[in-house]
Amino acid sequence: MLAVRELSKFYQNKPALDNVSFNLNRGEIVALLGANGSGKTTTVQAICNLIEFEQGDIQFDDVSVKNNTRYLRHVGAVLDGSRNTNWRLTAHQNAEYFAQIKGIKPKHSRPVINKLSSQLGLEPHRHKEVMKLSTGNKQKASLLCALAYQPELMLLDEPTLGLDFSTVNELQQIISEQAANAEQGFLITSHDLSFIDQICDRVIVLEQGKVIFNGSIRELNQQMFRYEMKVVAEREHIARFQETIQLTAQGNWEQHCDENRLVVHYDTVEQVLPLLSWLNNQSWRPQSLQVSELNIEKAYRTLLANKEAS
Repeated sequence: MLAVRELSKFYQNKPALDNVSFNLNRGEIVALLGANGSGKTTTVQAICNLIEFEQGDIQFDDVSVKNNTRYLRHVGAVLDGSRNTNWRLTAHQNAEYFAQIKGIKPKHSRPVINKLSSQLGLEPHRHKEVMKLSTGNKQKASLLCALAYQPELMLLDEPTLGLDFSTVNELQQIISEQAANAEQGFLITSHDLSFIDQICDRVIVLEQGKVIFNGSIRELNQQMFRYEMKVVAEREHIARFQETIQLTAQGNWEQHCDENRLVVHYDTVEQVLPLLSWLNNQSWRPQSLQVSELNIEKAYRTLLANKEAS
């Protein structure tokens, strides 16, 4: 559905985007990640036709968007918080207004708006103008307007900003349902990596305007070790534990140690279990012991750190 081809954008002769390329298919939920200033918002703005780009192309359904704004009828967006709403209208009025612009009559849009409003927790504020809503509820109003008419492509820039925990969970469900049932494509930028981990099929990582990773969350996680063991104990016990690891460890692993703290990374849980058994048979006990499965946040930070080091 969406194809970004060697996209480049310059500000004062410095590249904000440098040959950025990726695809997004119908029904796919893709995360666009990167540090502040990496080019995420610039990419989204280019897709929305809000800024011009110097090189490359963007195609929607195999048609270039250059000198063509008709594709925007099929694109919805939430950018920079609540800028996509009229503050003197209620959230419901805003949602109906934008649905009608897209050619959807109120009798068809209202059931969808009512359902989404309930899921997002906006029903208690049904009759309030947007300008009188809290920051979080203004964000909900923006999401309601964009999600209600179910555009083919949805661009969400920091959609969880200001949302409470329960609303974030509801938003995850809404996005997953619309992607599956209406075959909408979602491109999401967010610093909330737990949110991304829950719903996204694929991750694109930008660094200084360049794509440094494009693949599934599983592929991103595979760039690092999956399990981590942290042990805090007396110095002599840590030394004995290190010797045991070196004698028994198999597969891929690494360790980091100071005087009384040892951190070990492993690929499989099978590598961890013998060490736990060994510890259980010792006469001493560690001051603390923690075994955890590493998540997307750790993988993402490792990717950026490795890129910076290279």
